Amino acid sequence: MSPRWWALLGQQRRELALLALIGTLVLIPWLVGMGAGLWFMFQQGWAWTWWAGSMLLLLLALLLLRWLLRVKPPVPALPMATPGASQAEQKARAALRQRAAAVRAADLASVDALSRLVQAAFDDVARAYSPEDPVALWRFTLPELLLMTEDFARRLRDTLLRDFPVLQHIELSWAASLVALSGPTSKLLDLYRLTRWINPSSALLAELRGGLFREALGGVSEGAKAQLGAMLVEEAGETAIKLYAGAYRQRADELPPAATTALAELPEEPLTVLLAGRRNAGKSALLNALLGRVREPVGLLTPPAADCRAYLLDNEQIGALILVDCPGSDTYPDAKAAWLEQAIRSDLVLWVAAADRADRAGDQRALALLDALTERRPELRPVPRILVLTHADRLDPPLEWAPPYDIEQGNRRKEEQMRAASRAASEQLGIPPERSALIAIPPQRRAWNLEGLYQAIVRATPEARQKQLERRLAKAGWLHRAKNLLTSLPAVSNRASALVRRMLRRGLKQ
Repeated sequence: MSPRWWALLGQQRRELALLALIGTLVLIPWLVGMGAGLWFMFQQGWAWTWWAGSMLLLLLALLLLRWLLRVKPPVPALPMATPGASQAEQKARAALRQRAAAVRAADLASVDALSRLVQAAFDDVARAYSPEDPVALWRFTLPELLLMTEDFARRLRDTLLRDFPVLQHIELSWAASLVALSGPTSKLLDLYRLTRWINPSSALLAELRGGLFREALGGVSEGAKAQLGAMLVEEAGETAIKLYAGAYRQRADELPPAATTALAELPEEPLTVLLAGRRNAGKSALLNALLGRVREPVGLLTPPAADCRAYLLDNEQIGALILVDCPGSDTYPDAKAAWLEQAIRSDLVLWVAAADRADRAGDQRALALLDALTERRPELRPVPRILVLTHADRLDPPLEWAPPYDIEQGNRRKEEQMRAASRAASEQLGIPPERSALIAIPPQRRAWNLEGLYQAIVRATPEARQKQLERRLAKAGWLHRAKNLLTSLPAVSNRASALVRRMLRRGLKQ
């Protein structure tokens, strides 16, 4: 069972426990007054006191019962957006949480009301991804819709096998044999109703319209109905987010259903990582320290931008990466700079800044340009970034360099300056501390704290993979569309000619 069902089960148990408490409160005065105790109280003249206490406890029980039966708003349980989610996904989840919190029992009064509730959830998500599009609801292709149906059927199968494992031993031939025991009329009707469940999408509405909906929810409390409605909004919203975010858009290299190798087993492509920052921030020294020896990458997902060079890095801790080095952000400080063009083609940005420089205005302007790339298109995820602070050896006292240094808890002057510089840079540039690394590459000495940079890259890898998938699932350009159109022409021509032949033969027969 899912965590949500466990939560509902726990809520039902708490309500049953409260009902048991109410019953106990009602029975207390009668249990006390039974037997010799009741006779003794009458003998002592305590009868009125006993009745007054009984009425007070009964009143308390009625108040608790009224509080228990009150209509409670549903508790939304929609997951928060994943780190680095697009603005559209964040807006969609906020709208879905608001709608789920506003669900009432009346929203599940009929199948039509249920359909309107699901439709509203899809509308919320569609408007978040295409706010000014009058046909935002239909911004998907037929293959995406079919893939969504396939995904739903797969999840339904997993749920049935998990909760009802006996179903894998029940064949439809058994059902046909059981149906044969009834009369001819009911035989056809029951077999039809049973086989409709083979198609889960059509079976749901069909059975609901047949009266199962009213029977299933007839004995459910108003609060439970509202909670079920909220869960329905959340599930429909999750599916809609996957649909409009392009998660169902098939990749160009997706294997056919009969392929022997699943997509999850294919080797992952290296992430494209952009090294960006101002001039003299230490990008070249960092690149040399990471690479060790230079190797040109082969088969890039997208070629590097002009004036940028790509290198292949294969590291045991962080895996294979494509490092792209571009000119400094202040070389051509405009929206058409090479590093910005490359950022659109990258999955992760290593923003390199000098730890010993207090002026962050240039870095802030450059990062604002990076944010603007996705602000104009809210459906895109922002490019994840890591702050790499170099020149840690130049911090006060500048002549001291005696590693190892404990950045977290060290008490030396150098260590205190390291913590202060890291904290100040993270606050000024809006990059959280867990996404930053302080390093040093002194001349003729071993690089320091590359391990911290590797750990930051590992933490950012899941978000970078999502960005890589988004780039791969981007809608094809006009050339690819023209190719698909030309490829489809023979099949369209064959279908059209076959249709014309059938119509001619039908006309001749008449």
